[in-house]
Amino acid sequence: MQANSCVLLQLRVVAASETRSPFAIKGGGHIGNAGFSSTLGVQISMSRFDKVDYDKASSTVKIGAGLFWDDVYARLMPDGVKVVGGRVPGVGVGGLLLGGGYSYFSDQYGLSVDSIVSHDLVLPNGTAIVVTEGTDADLFFALKVASIVSPINTSSAVNQAVVNWNTHNKDLKANMPTVTTSLLYDAPMQPLGIFDEFFNVPGASVKASGVVSLPEAMEVLHGTLGALNPPRTARNTLSASRYTMGILDEVSAQLQKTVSEARANNRSFVLITVTPEPFLQPNVRSTDSAYPHPPGRFVSPSILEAHYADPTDDDYFVNAIYAARQAIQARAIEEGQSFADDILYNNYAPADTPLELLYGNNLDRLREIRTRIDPENVMELAGGFKIK
Repeated sequence: MQANSCVLLQLRVVAASETRSPFAIKGGGHIGNAGFSSTLGVQISMSRFDKVDYDKASSTVKIGAGLFWDDVYARLMPDGVKVVGGRVPGVGVGGLLLGGGYSYFSDQYGLSVDSIVSHDLVLPNGTAIVVTEGTDADLFFALKVASIVSPINTSSAVNQAVVNWNTHNKDLKANMPTVTTSLLYDAPMQPLGIFDEFFNVPGASVKASGVVSLPEAMEVLHGTLGALNPPRTARNTLSASRYTMGILDEVSAQLQKTVSEARANNRSFVLITVTPEPFLQPNVRSTDSAYPHPPGRFVSPSILEAHYADPTDDDYFVNAIYAARQAIQARAIEEGQSFADDILYNNYAPADTPLELLYGNNLDRLREIRTRIDPENVMELAGGFKIK
């Protein structure tokens, strides 16, 4: 069903004691974990929540939870403003914000979640409320939880460019998600030389797009690769404070190992990626949030993904990506850039991730909030990470 002003009634019906139907609430549907925004029960789509209202006086924007960030950016272009939102086409508003939200602008303005001032919320019992830090600080806290294609034998040159950029770059408008490397500068003119080491990688194929709008940049940076993805994905993640040459060498080694073994075993892979995301100071405007990102410890996520076609390969690729993740993190720990208990980015984490690695010391507080807000355990009927 498509939710609208009757969402209160819809939730009351599926959660009623005589019904207790499994349900899922779908915003953009980008999440990779099966059952997190899908269900064999009642599917509630947020697609009709599609308004974008910009208030110039307060410099705030009210965004419908059924929108994609692509839509939000396009709607705000006539106003000459932007928001700290998603980096990839097809990412929904609600899911990104509830998971934390790394943006191309995070080094300048923090995570997406740090810019939220208010939520319109339907409680598990079907009651509609507005949640701000002033109305319910605990519940407000709980709701807060970037083309160069290089030949494989020049990956060390790309790695060294990444290391040098991650170590020496201080320009917070420059952003680089990585051996396809996307480079984005958040201004009409970039300083001379800031990305030159990437352009000079031996054998690199450089595609320059010039000055583009934010929606166009998202499509250039990710749209072509995204079109290659088959229907199934195995995913994992790790966190590191800096990406050293040793860590990136391990990334290259694990990528080649995973691809070679998948080919040797005749697996149905189409694309295997390991993407370090070397942010400089994403926690610069950290707020009190269920996703721990203190200003004193900056860590950046890496996402490991296997995209494949055959459902019978699920276990194989889940295990292969996990093994690669373990090897890369072991190297990061050895290099002093990660800890075994570093917090993982909620939106990249697989479904079986221990809650302690998602919420850290916030877990007990979240349990207390869950007991108060959802005493009938209605959200146990839906997907997602379960606070127990």
